[in-house]
Amino acid sequence: MGTGPAQTPRSTRAGPEPSPAPPGPGDTGDSDLTQEGSGPAGIRGGGEKVIRAGMGHSPGRGAPQRRHRAQPGGAGKYERRPEGPTSMGSLAQREDLQDDEDKNSAFTWEVQANNRAYNGQFKEKVFLCWQKKKYKTNVIRTAKYNFFSFLPLNLYEQLHRVSNLYFLLIIILQSIPDISTLPWFSLGAPMVCLLFIRATRDLVDDIGRHKSDRTINNRPCQILMGKSFKRKKWQNLCVGDVVCLHKDNIVPADMLLLASTEPSSLCYVETVDIDGETNLKFRQALMVTHKELTSVKKMASFQGTVTCEAPNSRLHHFVGCLEWNDKKYSLDIGNLLLRGCRIRNTDTCYGMVIYAGFDTKIMKNCGKIHLKRTKLDLLMNKLVVVIFISVVLICLVLAFSFGFSVKEFKGQHYYLSGLHASSVAAEAFFIFWGFLILLSVTIPMSMFILSEFIYLGNSVFINWDVQMYYQPQDVPAKARSTSLNDHLGQVEYIFSDKTGTLTQNILTFNKCCINGRIYGPAAPRRPQEDPYLWNKFADGKLLFHNAALLNLVRSNRDAAVREFWRLLAICHTVMVRESRHQLLYQAASPDEGALVTAARNFGYVFLSRTQDTITIVELGEERVYQVLAIMDFNSMRKRMSVLVRKPEGTICLYTKGADTVIFQRLHRRGATEFATEAALAAFAQETLRTLCLAYREVAEDIYEDWRQRHQEASLLLQNRAQALQQLLGATAIEDRLQDSVPETIKCLKKSNIKIWVLTGDKQETAVNVGFASADVGVGLAGQEGMQAVQNSDFVLGQFCFLQRLLLVHGRWSYVRICKFLRYFFYKTMASMMVQVWFACYNGFTAQPLYEGWFLALFNLLYSTLPVLYIGLFEQDVSAEQSLEQPELYLAGQKDELFNYWVFVQAIAHGVATSLVNFFMTLWISRDTAGPASFSDHQSFAVVVALSGLLSITMEVILIIKYWTVLCVVTIVLSLGFYAIMTTITQSLWLFRVSPKTFPFLYADRSVLSSPSILLVVLLSVSINTFPVLALRVIFPALKKLLAKEEKVEEGPSEEIFAVEPLPHLYRESRARRSSYAFSHREGYADLITQGTILRRGPGVSSDIASESIDPSDEEAFSSPKESH
Repeated sequence: MGTGPAQTPRSTRAGPEPSPAPPGPGDTGDSDLTQEGSGPAGIRGGGEKVIRAGMGHSPGRGAPQRRHRAQPGGAGKYERRPEGPTSMGSLAQREDLQDDEDKNSAFTWEVQANNRAYNGQFKEKVFLCWQKKKYKTNVIRTAKYNFFSFLPLNLYEQLHRVSNLYFLLIIILQSIPDISTLPWFSLGAPMVCLLFIRATRDLVDDIGRHKSDRTINNRPCQILMGKSFKRKKWQNLCVGDVVCLHKDNIVPADMLLLASTEPSSLCYVETVDIDGETNLKFRQALMVTHKELTSVKKMASFQGTVTCEAPNSRLHHFVGCLEWNDKKYSLDIGNLLLRGCRIRNTDTCYGMVIYAGFDTKIMKNCGKIHLKRTKLDLLMNKLVVVIFISVVLICLVLAFSFGFSVKEFKGQHYYLSGLHASSVAAEAFFIFWGFLILLSVTIPMSMFILSEFIYLGNSVFINWDVQMYYQPQDVPAKARSTSLNDHLGQVEYIFSDKTGTLTQNILTFNKCCINGRIYGPAAPRRPQEDPYLWNKFADGKLLFHNAALLNLVRSNRDAAVREFWRLLAICHTVMVRESRHQLLYQAASPDEGALVTAARNFGYVFLSRTQDTITIVELGEERVYQVLAIMDFNSMRKRMSVLVRKPEGTICLYTKGADTVIFQRLHRRGATEFATEAALAAFAQETLRTLCLAYREVAEDIYEDWRQRHQEASLLLQNRAQALQQLLGATAIEDRLQDSVPETIKCLKKSNIKIWVLTGDKQETAVNVGFASADVGVGLAGQEGMQAVQNSDFVLGQFCFLQRLLLVHGRWSYVRICKFLRYFFYKTMASMMVQVWFACYNGFTAQPLYEGWFLALFNLLYSTLPVLYIGLFEQDVSAEQSLEQPELYLAGQKDELFNYWVFVQAIAHGVATSLVNFFMTLWISRDTAGPASFSDHQSFAVVVALSGLLSITMEVILIIKYWTVLCVVTIVLSLGFYAIMTTITQSLWLFRVSPKTFPFLYADRSVLSSPSILLVVLLSVSINTFPVLALRVIFPALKKLLAKEEKVEEGPSEEIFAVEPLPHLYRESRARRSSYAFSHREGYADLITQGTILRRGPGVSSDIASESIDPSDEEAFSSPKESH
């Protein structure tokens, strides 16, 4: 499917010539025959159209493919035209040479061959008087950092995150002694960890980019230096250099093709890494360079100047001219080799660098990557703002409360006014900032740190899943984006390509209809039977066999059958080469390959082609047809036509295309036509790709009139062709579904996922689909190349793996991250809201309750491992149960596991836990004294901290559903870290080192050694746990038991299952849409509508038709032959 903008066609001329008449008003490029041009061999259409694959003999270019035994027109009556066949798509849109010269005056890009000094003199203004070289080198740098810029640039990028800016602001406030309420390490240490982890990740990614850049820049190439080609690196290329490329080489820069070893200087390229299309494309040098530049010496003396448009991102558009020896020759995209394409089926070619480095078209298309954000990520940004506003309001309330408290205190104790030198307002202002620092941990930095590990870990699990490994192509599942895992658990719509995504994109000839009679595949034959032994050119891979049709072909008595297979052998753009005495076809599309291979097995073998002839073997007889014109396929014509002169001298027009356009041009509608139309309906209902075949002999006077009268004659011939064309039959090609596609679609439908297949027959289709960027992109590595993979977030080998990716990994990731966030907010509020309650009892002085080290290590060590386990390993159900019960996926689509209401519940639960921990401890500690008392600040803080830690540990025990040894280890380690670190930070030797930093001397020992205090801790934990346990476990279990008893009392009842009526579309109806195969290589869309209802949705371009696949309709997938 073409993805570029509309192209401006150009004609390639060998020197000045009279300009043709401008196109007539009625010429739209839709006619089968248009005016023949007067240019030389090598005339082609506007970039996307290749009119022929010339392989004829040419001086200095090697011999033709095969010696021809017969020539068209046995008596020599017809003279072969030296300029070769005509391109209808080109001539219908040719522009005047004077128009080219007018446009050339606006060209700003001028490059001279073999002259670096001349090209280096061009400068461009950058800023004020500062200028730099206009033409870039061929060095590519995609890395973001270098040795000196990494630290400052990475810090600058990280501080663009709102959360990091918030934390930095708090740390700056914390460094002010007048308002600081926490030790520096309580916030500084987590901030350093966060920046370090993210910087390390960015560094690893950038090191990979550096390695990739070095690999690309150091690729070898041959550059013409002086009188010979020398081996250099890609990075040494400059504009104007002449480069030698060989078969399978990658083109290092955008180059003008000068010559090649192929006849007529054709060059075949594969653009799979540019546009994802695996079919070969043709490029051709100007005839003047093809004839003149026949040796290295002549290339070294070549001083042509190319004037063209400035570098741009239009992959399918190029306009310029070559000035050489005081003559100008127009250039188009058909003369340009783009960087990144690979040379195929061409031994050697030579090119002149036009654009290098970042000026090349593929690099111009490498725009900025837009960061995709998940629904949870966007919700989190809003919740962080909500939390911050709430904290500010709480700090304001506490600051006002402090002001009233101080004012009341001064009124009662006026004799202590000397202690309050500043005003109440000033003290309240400073207290506000002190509370803001104290409560800043309600937006925990550790949550952002752990989320990085969780997203990375879930991506690794996707990469390691052997059940999503596609062994035939060695393609494992790969998460190319590590921040979209949870989004896979919330997918509601899937927009899918069909060819190569749902299907295997391996096309085989399945059925045909000739003269209204259908010929289908026979029963599978035994291995020792080979019906094609009589044909030495037969391809043993063809599975189609019909004895009746084979006997009819071999008898050679039916003219329609003969013309049917002859058309398939002639009307195409397939290239052929010999390897080990075997014919190897290089088809522009899988459809054409299947059709030509079928004709080959039935005795009509495409043998070779030259610039203006095509040679086929018809039942053992070699015949040469002169190619007069080729009418290229495009989305408007929906057909391809070839005008040839037979060896007998008659002219014949062969056409294949969609039934909608072929039937419109039939001269009559008889029984054969109606039978063929019924066959097409049957083929389409079996989801086969169909083509109609027709032909007509063209009278000599019509052909000569067409040649001479240009556009007017082309319209005349079109009208005559419409009245005279005769139908030969139709073909049906099968493109099987991939394994388990019906089951996958059915399962995805049960999970409430809607699947749409995007189809279209215009090149704008791909552009429109590209603009409609999806939330998550999944690319399948298959027959269509790696373009989809390179632009995707996740890579799979088969469509059926999408089921496991969404329903298992996607849902697990969503469940994990939701439970992680909910628990993290709960535990943060449960531990930090205690600071607010404590402020009500210390005069609102912003005095922290906890030890500074407890605040610093709480979210890093004491409560980290269990919540990290939840984010990485939690499973509510197994993978098998997820696939067996796809209805579980609905929770993610409805945002049930984490939303505003769940957030409020988590906050309320945390606040309730903090109230119990604080006031239960406060209530019991009142009016107590002695060794077992904990009424002092430090003992009180340790009891509240221990109660809070054990309460949130019990909560994590209750919410974990997937228990493993690792889960137990994480819980034990968390409590162990608390015991060890508390013992260390409250030890005597650290107190002696820094009493201010380690003020809690033996506070833990005095608390833990008292059984009564431990009973207080146990009481607080029990009060926090039992209500939650009752709500989550006991009540649901009792409710389920009561419901079961009621059901037993009522007795058995018959279950009534609702049967969903399935829509059915009869393809024989008048509403039938043709399901035809696009058989030509350019201008066709790969997305074919077959056997489903077409609907156009709002917001979708009119060039795109969306198919809603109803997986429940299994009739379309009931047998292998129906799998399409």
